[in-house]
Amino acid sequence: MKTYAQNCLVLAGFVVVAGANAVFAQRPEDAVLRPPPPVAAELRYDFGPGRAATGYTSVQADEIYSTEKGYGFDFGSKPRGEACGDIDPMKDGFVTTAESPLFFSVKVPEGNYRITVTLGDAQGETHTTIRTEAGHLMAGEIATKPGEWVTRTFYANVRRPEIPAPPPNAPGGTIVHMFLAGEAESRCWDEKLTIEFNGARPCVDAIEIVKDNKVPTIFVAGDSTVGDPRRGPGGNWPTQLCQWFKPEVAVCNSAEGGETSKSFVTGLRMDKVLSQMKAGDFFLVQFGHNDSKANWPQTYTEPATSFKAYLRVFLAETKRRGATLVLVTPMERRTNGDTVGPWARAMREVAAEDQVPLIDQWAMSKEMWTALGPNVGTAFSDQTHLSGYGGYLLSKLIVRGIKAGVPELARFVVDDFQDMDPAHPEPPPAYLKQSGGVGGPARGPRPAAPAAK
Repeated sequence: MKTYAQNCLVLAGFVVVAGANAVFAQRPEDAVLRPPPPVAAELRYDFGPGRAATGYTSVQADEIYSTEKGYGFDFGSKPRGEACGDIDPMKDGFVTTAESPLFFSVKVPEGNYRITVTLGDAQGETHTTIRTEAGHLMAGEIATKPGEWVTRTFYANVRRPEIPAPPPNAPGGTIVHMFLAGEAESRCWDEKLTIEFNGARPCVDAIEIVKDNKVPTIFVAGDSTVGDPRRGPGGNWPTQLCQWFKPEVAVCNSAEGGETSKSFVTGLRMDKVLSQMKAGDFFLVQFGHNDSKANWPQTYTEPATSFKAYLRVFLAETKRRGATLVLVTPMERRTNGDTVGPWARAMREVAAEDQVPLIDQWAMSKEMWTALGPNVGTAFSDQTHLSGYGGYLLSKLIVRGIKAGVPELARFVVDDFQDMDPAHPEPPPAYLKQSGGVGGPARGPRPAAPAAK
């Protein structure tokens, strides 16, 4: 069973290296694909005691999520409602918790959603950090004074593992291949949109959710150094990336532990991304850590040949849909040697030869690990995988690279973004100390491999 991307490799090995457009430009099947038809969804919730605002569904603190109801508090949250007196129905009550975080879930179809949250309390201060789905940070430490309310708008991507079925007698699969224990139960694949409220005193007055598939999407592909965590307030750079973007773009992190540039294609994760991709989207691709494992014969790629060829499959398929591919070199391991250097350099060569935007995270990470010196361990949870702090630092370097080399995407970066020099790493932000809550199972075991060096 071969996908289109695999056929590109079988039929065109060296041809795609010469440039996908040069060979396939005249084929009608390679024209830019039309986006899927929109699905209407507008949901509004008014939290806590008091009157519900017109057009809003009242949500009390004891309403727990169920598939049948389609909304409610989730993942062991312990909310409580508080009244604010006879004022504007949108502000006369709210839901808070003494045991953050607070999870609220809504059953929705997959797609991009514009979310507007109203926070505040007539009588007390509030302190809130907002995340969505598998911990994507939308805003950190939103503070309000007594009698002050604020709204925050952001986008979240919701997806399911199913892929549209191919026509009768056509090859292809219908679901993403998952080989790590616990992935199928993770929040990124479930039936709902989950919003997390964390911080010292989150006070949620109202939420509005509107489906919007026209907004540009930033898709991300990669391995466990890129994938979202199963739980916790940290995460890799894509998990912490949303805070640096204006509410005009959504992020869909499709990276997962154990993946390589080859397995991402053969395991149908690429097909899932392509089923949602449309003109104007972006595809950030980072591989190298698992591609380098020659003892994984089914998924290993060699830097000068198969790795480059698979990168060019990503390029051809992304161009076909009118989207923009951005290659991201893998960050170096804690030892700060040259463990993924051959794959980083191969990615640089593809970017130069095919005129693809490149973010050289490998070079920046090496400079930053050197700058951290004896404290480099604070950026890692082991020799390869990052701590939340490491993910935060790299998220800032990724945005630095976007601003320097991807102008079409740089226009979505928030105006007050503070650039960070990799030679001078910032201290960890306060939100990394917040409780992660239950949130889902921990990552399962990975395939056996030698200890990272």
